Amino acid sequence: MAEFPPEDLGQEIDRLWAKVGASTSSYEPLSSPTAADSVTGSEVAWETMALLKRQHRGETAYWAELLEAKERAVRASAERLSFLELEVNRLREKVRFDETRFITDGVDLQAKAESAMKAVAEERAYHEKEMQALRQLMEQMRERMAAESAGLRAERANWEKKEHQYLLDLKELQALASRREDEKGEGTKQISGMSQSLKEAKNALEKTLSELLRERQVRAESEQERDKALKKVDEVQKHFDELSKIWEEERAQWRELWDRERSTWETQRGEFSAWEDKLRKERETWLSEVKAKEQDQARYTEAISQSLRESSEATTKMSSLMKMIASPDSRLRMPAWIWKTAVAVVMLCAAAYPVWRYASQLHFKVVSTRSVELANPTAAAYDGNFIWISEWDGTLLAFDPQSPGAPARRARVAPGGSYRPVSLAFGGGNLWSLDAAQARILRHKAEQPDKVVLSRASPGPAPTALAFDGESLWSFDAANKALYRHGQDEASTKAFSLDVDAVAVAMAWTSGQLWLADAKSHQLLVFDFKDERFKLRGRYDLSSAVIGLAPIPSAGESGRRLWVLTGPTPERTGNSLVQYAY
Repeated sequence: MAEFPPEDLGQEIDRLWAKVGASTSSYEPLSSPTAADSVTGSEVAWETMALLKRQHRGETAYWAELLEAKERAVRASAERLSFLELEVNRLREKVRFDETRFITDGVDLQAKAESAMKAVAEERAYHEKEMQALRQLMEQMRERMAAESAGLRAERANWEKKEHQYLLDLKELQALASRREDEKGEGTKQISGMSQSLKEAKNALEKTLSELLRERQVRAESEQERDKALKKVDEVQKHFDELSKIWEEERAQWRELWDRERSTWETQRGEFSAWEDKLRKERETWLSEVKAKEQDQARYTEAISQSLRESSEATTKMSSLMKMIASPDSRLRMPAWIWKTAVAVVMLCAAAYPVWRYASQLHFKVVSTRSVELANPTAAAYDGNFIWISEWDGTLLAFDPQSPGAPARRARVAPGGSYRPVSLAFGGGNLWSLDAAQARILRHKAEQPDKVVLSRASPGPAPTALAFDGESLWSFDAANKALYRHGQDEASTKAFSLDVDAVAVAMAWTSGQLWLADAKSHQLLVFDFKDERFKLRGRYDLSSAVIGLAPIPSAGESGRRLWVLTGPTPERTGNSLVQYAY
């Protein structure tokens, strides 16, 4: 049997009262109710007594647990107190032993004995304080336990009052049950007289109920038809809303597609116009340069002819001088060993110059050529692990130099607005890209190329190439024909001029030299940078369709390598990555 907490005792009494009321209100017309009523009253009384016993047992168990917890706490306190007393006795014995030992040590140890006695006194005072604190703690514990005992006694008195009240309520319930039994006897007499009237009322009620059932059935059928109609209307409305939503989405998509195509067309038309103007200007510039080169060639031919005439005259004079020296009558005749040494030195110098000139030049040799599937590549750069190639639509692709057949990584840059990268540069944990659409330089995170950190306007109106020298970023502007060295924030710049007429399509710094792919001469120009000036060191023929440069200064056992991204050529169709050894 389940036990009820004290707060639910009232609910349990209400349940018993409802049971007594239900047993008295139910009746059977054809049988005598005296036995059933007596059984019900006894069951109620037994259940009430059982309820009180359960409550008493629960109360007894609760108090027993509480007293047991109190006894455990008292035992723990007594054990703690006995332990502390043993510790104090031990300390007293120790002090007594120390005092005896110090006295026997003699007069020479009196000072030490006094300091030890002071220490012992302090320790004794500390232990006395500790004992006093323990006594206070014991007093507090006793006061707390006394308060708890008083509370428990008050609670017990309260529960005794409640139990007395419950007994009074039980007596009232028994008296009420006896009154209900008397009333039930009188009711049985009235039931027999009302049975006939109940039968007649029952017949009339059955007829009324049958009519009501028919009306309810008809109403239910009409409500079902109405619900079906409303459901169909809701489905039609929902379908119409979905069609309207789909139509609005398609309309928005078509409008967006039209705006995008129109914007693209306007951009392409502007780009085509700019390219036409640029081509026309380049053609005019090229014609003027051809004329200037023809004039330079004529002057160069004339200078060569003059040099040949001067060399011929110098050779004639040298021959006559040698004859004079070699003649027996000459006063300038020298010993044979001096003459032979001078001739050997001259011949050695003449032979060493071509060797020095050959050794001071770079020599490129094609190692491999790999075709790559690219839509419209614009630049290339090496980050230390991968060769990154930019596409005209803003996509960045990373190729492994060991197997550059397919891209190993891919990133899409969307810095806002039109974005057309034409050059890349890596260095210092950053990636820089040159946007030709808005003439700006973007700084990215090297490990996340799609994340733009900073955007700065380029110093010139027509930037074409970027390069990083290990400390600073460099950019080339085709309109100003100038190189710009940028500061840490890319905003501060310093302009430098070149001693040759060139337009850079790609640049790279390697071994302290600037390598520049010239769009005019279709050559690789190598510059030395010394004393804040650029000096041309050499020209090299690589390819007529250079798009990007990616030099690798040291590639392990394979030595130095240069990867060149090229476009279609008469020998090759499509885009290629050409590897040179130098």
